[in-house]
Amino acid sequence: MLFNEVIYRDNENLLDFNNSNIILRNAVRAVIVEDSKILMLYLEKTKEYKFPGGGVENNETAELALKREVLEEAGYNITNVGEKLGIATEYAMAKEGKNNIFKMVSAYYLVEVGDEISDQKLDEYEEELAFRPTWVEIAKAYDVNKNLIENKQDSTPWIKRETRVLEILKETQPPPLRNQ
Repeated sequence: MLFNEVIYRDNENLLDFNNSNIILRNAVRAVIVEDSKILMLYLEKTKEYKFPGGGVENNETAELALKREVLEEAGYNITNVGEKLGIATEYAMAKEGKNNIFKMVSAYYLVEVGDEISDQKLDEYEEELAFRPTWVEIAKAYDVNKNLIENKQDSTPWIKRETRVLEILKETQPPPLRNQ
């Protein structure tokens, strides 16, 4: 694995709270590299980049969740799931109940997609944010997100996670899966 990161959305002392319940969500994210570009979701509303992926449902494997999420969000069919590149664990104050902590564990996998693209099947919030699949250079996606964070512009709660992973990928330049 390339990375195992911990990210605090709100407060680095978050885990010091007493009597806190942790609400856990496991997720998968696709790292799709082809011809020196990466497939990201560009969020037109917030002008940032996000990896395709999302929560793993009950009784769903990581591979099935990846296939479902990439098809829904980006319109691509996954043809091959490769190695797990890393894990990013986020902590935040949960929206549900006082003193609850939200813990999101996102596993990032190197995957390959077919050439055909179909219609997205976006959730309401994804429609609102205007998810658009885009092939972009890793460094450009990183720079755009980093600039949003530095300028404290409106963005999503997950921008720190996605930007940190983009930074790691920018440094390591993972090869396309089909070349492995």
